[in-house]
Parts: sequence; structure tokens; C-alpha cells
Amino acid sequence: MKVSIFAATAAGVLIAQSAFGQERLEINNFYPLSGETIDLDGRVFFTQDNRGHFEVVEGPIKEGPARCVGSGFGYQDGTNTIQGICIFGEGDATFTMKWKAGEKGEANTWTIVAATGAYKGMTGEGIATTAKQVMYKAMPLRQTHIVGTVEMPKE
Repeated sequence: MKVSIFAATAAGVLIAQSAFGQERLEINNFYPLSGETIDLDGRVFFTQDNRGHFEVVEGPIKEGPARCVGSGFGYQDGTNTIQGICIFGEGDATFTMKWKAGEKGEANTWTIVAATGAYKGMTGEGIATTAKQVMYKAMPLRQTHIVGTVEMPKE
């Protein structure tokens, strides 16, 4: 019985996604770290301005340059106010995600807040996880793995 309930639920999710035009998005964003952490009494202040490149694993977008800017406070109990934006693409074809750092070991969350050109009207949301350091094309970089769903504008 549990298997059939799970299968019916999964089928319902797939039907709902296709009815609303949602598509899965999975990208990897690679960048050298460019930021600072300032230790304060019982907390740290974090700031970053990272420029890199993203590759598409799955989804209706094209790979290209990315810039992520953010800041906020991190506290000893694992809570934080760290948030920012990432701009993906270049020229007149960009989309911007607003992100919030996860708390107490949770993944970061993101929502698309702006889009231009071919992406104009794009919406979406999901989660992101960041590795401390990966080797990408023989260079030590940080990688953020971004997954979620997006809805593209109708042509």
C-alpha cells in the first residue's frame, strides 16, 4: 500500500510540474573565494564578492559567468543573517537568485528575483550546498551545487 501511495504522489508531482511548466534546474557554480570573515565577540561578520563560472547539469539555461555577493552575521549557535544575490549569465540575458545561508547545518535556500532578455519572466526556487574546496579544471575553487525548479517564460 505504501508503494502505491508513494507512486501516486510522485506521479501527481510530475503532472503538476508539467501543467505549470516547471522544469528541474541543477547547476554547479565554480569560483575563487573573494571575501572576508571578521571575528567579533560571539559572532562573525561575513562578506563575499565571488566571480566565477557556472555549468548546467540539467535545465533550460545556458552556462556562463556568475557573480555572487553577500554578507551578514553568523552566531555561535549556528543561526545567521547571511544573505545575498547571485547573477547568472551576461549581457541582456541574466537571471538573479536571492539566497539565504542555511542555519544549523541546513542547505542554503534561493529564489529567482529578477531576469532579463531570454530569461525575462523566469521564476524558481530551491536549495544550494557549498563545498569548501574542489578541483575544477586543475584549479582549487569553491563549488556551489544548486538544485530546484524553474518556470521559463512562454515564447
